[in-house]
Amino acid sequence: MKRTLNNSENGYNSKGLYILGSLYPHVTGGMEIFNYYFLDYQLNKSPDEIYYIGEKKTDNEGGIYIQLKKRWPVRIFYPIQLFKAVYKLRNRIDYAYISYAEQSWIISFSNSLILRYFKIPYIITIHWGKEPDWKFKYPFIYYFRHARTVIGVSEPVCTAFKKTIPDQEFQYVPPLIPFVHSHGQKSDLKKKLGYFNEEKLLLFVGSMKAMKNPDKIILAFQKIGSKSLEEQNIRLILVGTGDMDNHLKEMIEKYQLEKYIRMEGLVNRDAIPDYYKASDAYVISSDYEGTSLSLLEAMYNSLVIIGSNAPGINKMLVNEQNSLLYETSNTDQLAETIIRVFSDHKLSKNLAERAFKDFNLQYSYESMIKKYQTIFSSVSIQ
Repeated sequence: MKRTLNNSENGYNSKGLYILGSLYPHVTGGMEIFNYYFLDYQLNKSPDEIYYIGEKKTDNEGGIYIQLKKRWPVRIFYPIQLFKAVYKLRNRIDYAYISYAEQSWIISFSNSLILRYFKIPYIITIHWGKEPDWKFKYPFIYYFRHARTVIGVSEPVCTAFKKTIPDQEFQYVPPLIPFVHSHGQKSDLKKKLGYFNEEKLLLFVGSMKAMKNPDKIILAFQKIGSKSLEEQNIRLILVGTGDMDNHLKEMIEKYQLEKYIRMEGLVNRDAIPDYYKASDAYVISSDYEGTSLSLLEAMYNSLVIIGSNAPGINKMLVNEQNSLLYETSNTDQLAETIIRVFSDHKLSKNLAERAFKDFNLQYSYESMIKKYQTIFSSVSIQ
């Protein structure tokens, strides 16, 4: 028999289990930052109705936390820990919410088997930005087919997964967080960050890993050359950490770009708005994206945007309308685009204004929350 959840008039009061793994600030990827803020909203709204499983507790005191210890081999210990947790909660929760990114088929398959065994409907949000290339497809297809709802963080993500699993519906909901503007003055913030007011700052925010291509930006600066960088007063700020940190530092030293490129490392989320306000332009150089939070924040802050012409990015940006796009592996074109942005002030102003306008037209945090509330409240238990 089908039992519909007990929903309140203004939302829902069903009890959910959030299976999120790592959260910001322990991991600084877009998915982890989104999950941190999304969970924080849910805990503030319904502190007694949320259970969440992860490696570390969030700083919100609401909800009930179940620790998921990272033990090796993960493929064995994760299913065991999840089974125990769900067994204890089986009569207290109405649905489960899971974030999906690249992972072992054992993780996805065990999620589905365990939740289905206890007759708990589950909802998945896909944060993985490229078309699935699973070698062992069945466990993943099983996982998505048995989900009550599958959400994709971008339309290209939904389209790509639909090709692989044509009989499953995928719903696009952008992954937003409650952005805020810095209250400081631009000149004061530049000084605070150690720059002169006349220096022009190009900002990169993201993980320092291969698919984000921060090394390509350094190569573009090397191609521009110290003479032009000095004449144009162009500086690059790399915000974030990752497994490429040492390699990037070596590149900066090799090309003698220490004066022009600074690696800030991990920056507290509360300080990020100051970096956007202090900057004059933003660059995103990834091979692919879902819906990039850092890109959205650049649009929100009316920055002129330089972006790679890559899946996910070229769905959000239109060349010569709200941004300037370059071919992802073409560092010569990237170098030329950087020079163009800082040389043509009228173009940069028009692009930045259009990006801000597009953000306001297409992306609303309140609208996103309502979509999730509708999805959660519609879930029912068989």
